[in-house]
Formats: sequence, structure tokens, C-alpha cells
Amino acid sequence: MKRAILIVASLGLVLPALAAAQPPQGGGRMFERMDANGDGKLDKAEITRMMEMRAERRGDASLKSPEKIDAFIKRADANGDGAVDKAEMQATRKKGAAPPSGGEGEGEP
Repeated sequence: MKRAILIVASLGLVLPALAAAQPPQGGGRMFERMDANGDGKLDKAEITRMMEMRAERRGDASLKSPEKIDAFIKRADANGDGAVDKAEMQATRKKGAAPPSGGEGEGEP
């Protein structure tokens, strides 16, 4: 009985640590990769690169048009600073306004 209690108690301590060690959900790693200057925001050049990658993956050059890039920034940039931070990206995805994921299971455009 004591052994079972110790095992259950140990799992209670280990499971939260394992959950915390999981990679960020909602595109955290992709966002970090796209944020070339590491400022926590995607500026127009970074978003342009993101859309170019998406266009290549999907074989649709229209996805990287300046009009589509500007429209995406306009939809996603809630505070009007000309860049999209991680919270804005997540909010845009939740609204369904962001381009769908192109792979890697991370949900970012």
C-alpha cells in the first residue's frame, strides 16, 4: 500500500514537470523561427518571408502577393504598430483569419 502511494505521489510531481517541458503550442516554435531579429514581433519583412514559404509549400505564388501580405498584417495587427506579436497571431488564428497551417503541426502560416 505504501508503495502504491509513493508511486502515485511521484507521478503527481513528475507529470506537471513533463507537461511544462512540452514544446509551445499554437506555433510557438514557428513564430520564433520566423522572428529573425528576435524582437518578439513579426515585421513586414518577416511576414513576407513567412508568406513566401507558405506559397512555396502550397505551390500558389498568389499567396505571397503584396496585397495578401498587407491584408494579413491589417487583420492580425490589433494594436496598429505595423508588426504582429505572438498574442496577435494566436488571436488571429482563433478568429480563423490567419492562413491555415502548412505543416509541422504547429498551426502557423
